[in-house]
Amino acid sequence: MAALLPSELASALSGLALAEIHYYPSVGSTNAEAAGWAERGAADMSLFVADEQTAGRGRLGRRWETRPGSALAFSLLLHPRPAEAAMAALYSPWGAVALCETLEGLGLQPEIKWPNDVLLQRRKVCGILPESAFLAEDLQYVVIGMGVNVAPSSIPPAETLKFPAACIEEVLGRPVDRWLLLGGILRAMVAWRGRLQTSQFRQAWRQRLAFRLEWVTIGNGMSADRTARILDLDEDGGLLLEDAAGQKFNIQAGEVSLRPLDQ
Repeated sequence: MAALLPSELASALSGLALAEIHYYPSVGSTNAEAAGWAERGAADMSLFVADEQTAGRGRLGRRWETRPGSALAFSLLLHPRPAEAAMAALYSPWGAVALCETLEGLGLQPEIKWPNDVLLQRRKVCGILPESAFLAEDLQYVVIGMGVNVAPSSIPPAETLKFPAACIEEVLGRPVDRWLLLGGILRAMVAWRGRLQTSQFRQAWRQRLAFRLEWVTIGNGMSADRTARILDLDEDGGLLLEDAAGQKFNIQAGEVSLRPLDQ
């Protein structure tokens, strides 16, 4: 059940054009809460944020739990405007670019592991899960869920990880105010919202692309893993790669995992 907004959180979000803010001391999944409220008529730019998340979801069916006081777990509800309906593939990098800009403001050097993870020192600090709801072929709403490791206690045990993890405070070397970090991410998202299909946004994404010109392993859980070198983003936000024979090919966001050969 949603609770009274903490004063520190209210202050950090002051001035943001958010329709509603739902705060949960503990919740199963902020994405599930956002979807439920969307079905009940919650407005565009409604925010759902939790101190503790016990049944969060990541890509490929993975769990993303959030211990109290350790991380950011939040979801943003969108009712895309007609011109935005075709931009679903850009919602993950939208959140990733916004987080990168916020972390760069702290003096850090984040990267985006295609399509939707944010890394510090080649270790994951953030995962993003956009989920869409359709009526027939019409997009009804999108929920963008983000989990950000802030304090050391947010890092899961190493034996449970599919990819090395880190947290912001560990890399930065000092404590971070979670709510101010959230405010920074949301302000950057608002600033980019009307420009996701521009060359400026694509360049902001491209310049932070992790493992560019490196060899990586790509898997989808259905066929044998493939080794290739990352070249660039393509015009649709897919990944342009080259195999050992020099053959170029593209992959699009979906049930794809990617990791460098040295991990």
